[in-house]
Order: sequence, then structure tokens, then C-alpha cells
Amino acid sequence: MNCYEYGEGVEENYALAAEWYGKAAEHVPNLGGAGQGRNHLGNFYMVGLGVPRDYVQAYMWFSLAGTEANLAAVQVEMTPAQIIRAQQMADEWTKRHPDPAIY
Repeated sequence: MNCYEYGEGVEENYALAAEWYGKAAEHVPNLGGAGQGRNHLGNFYMVGLGVPRDYVQAYMWFSLAGTEANLAAVQVEMTPAQIIRAQQMADEWTKRHPDPAIY
């Protein structure tokens, strides 16, 4: 993941980095890498690296990662309706990806 983002040992490729961060972000339970993947993916959506700039997606991933500072940064760029939609998307994602450690 980081290798593609920073070009460490491979050619820098933000689209591939976003794809790998997405795979990490989808992992449940969060054993460490999932949270980092969610945060990195949120950053990519916030600035449009390898994916289209999408503040709603960025907010959703930051919310799932629990990165309050990044949530606050992206929220400044969003309308109230976008924030509500992003929160709904995070809730829907959580329902589709229950943490087996909780059940």
C-alpha cells in the first residue's frame, strides 16, 4: 500500500495505492491495518489521489477510522446534507460489516 503511494521499490501509483488501502479498509475485525487503510483512503478521497475527490467518501472513511482531526478537516468543505449522507453511509457500512469480536 505505502509502496505504491510513495514509490518505494515500485513505480508510484495512487490508483493502486487506493485499491490496496480499500482492501485493508474493508477488513473486519480491525486488527490494526484496517483503521490505517480507512484513514489513508479517506485522505485519498479528500484530495483526489488515485480516486475522484469526494468529501462524502472521505468523511465516511474517516468516521469509520475514528480520526477526529481528519473528520473536522473534511467537514469544513461539506454541506450539512453531505455530512448527513456520509454518516448514513458509515452506518450502513457498519451494518454490512459486523465485527465478529462483538458478537
